Amino acid sequence: MADQAQRLRELVGNRREIRVVTVSSGKGGVGKSSITVNLAVALSRLGIRVLVVDADFGLANVDVMLGVTARYNISHFLNGDKKLHDIIQQGHEGVRFISGGSGLNELIRMSEDQLAGIITGLQHIDAPVDFIFIDTGAGINDNILQMILASSETIMVTATEPTALLDAYALVKMIVNQDSGHPIHVLVNKSENKKEAESVQEGFIDVAGKHLGKSINPIGTVMYNADVPRSIKQQIPITVSAPDCGTSREIAAIARNILELPEARQPEKVLYQIFCRMFGGKR
Repeated sequence: MADQAQRLRELVGNRREIRVVTVSSGKGGVGKSSITVNLAVALSRLGIRVLVVDADFGLANVDVMLGVTARYNISHFLNGDKKLHDIIQQGHEGVRFISGGSGLNELIRMSEDQLAGIITGLQHIDAPVDFIFIDTGAGINDNILQMILASSETIMVTATEPTALLDAYALVKMIVNQDSGHPIHVLVNKSENKKEAESVQEGFIDVAGKHLGKSINPIGTVMYNADVPRSIKQQIPITVSAPDCGTSREIAAIARNILELPEARQPEKVLYQIFCRMFGGKR
């Protein structure tokens, strides 16, 4: 495991770009935010520098899951009330995060002058970032679609229930209609057994291929675990409270899968450009 972790760190170290990944779902209740937080923990344990941006406006809870009560959010930074280092906080396993607010759409539409002001304010940030996870809101609306299309790739989280699958497919269809080349990975969460999860995942990929002409990558599956809701209530990610349980091992495997994927090089993506310039990546 130590050799593998070192190899993965070297793999990321050789990359020049920051990977800006949206984590989305067609509907709520499929465990999207929990997956985001636990993936961040798993990657952090591999030596990967991760920043989580909570963009689930109105239901922002990444700070709670990471055991921190956030006083400020991204809107305080964009409005000029706080500097970046004031709103970046640190949770379990050193995972850094920015709490949700009303400002991410402003970030996407930022002018060059505003961006220049941000870069000036970032001169005291000396810790680079390899991955930025954007935890979007659940469902389908223009704001969520805009964030997805501005990122370099998307992890689509779904459960095995028909409603979750249909809504996830509807969101994928919207993405493909806007940008057929946008990389999408599917993750099936909260399944009762692995065979069912893999069957659902394969079916989802097959339907997207046949009806949308879209190739989707199977990033992994996570089984239902009653300890996960309890860990959320305790504000300790399952990968921290039970690092050797089946769920933690599944998430660790997904983290390694993400690192081994071909890099989505899409420098025209707005969030990619902004975050790379903010955190030291190459354009």
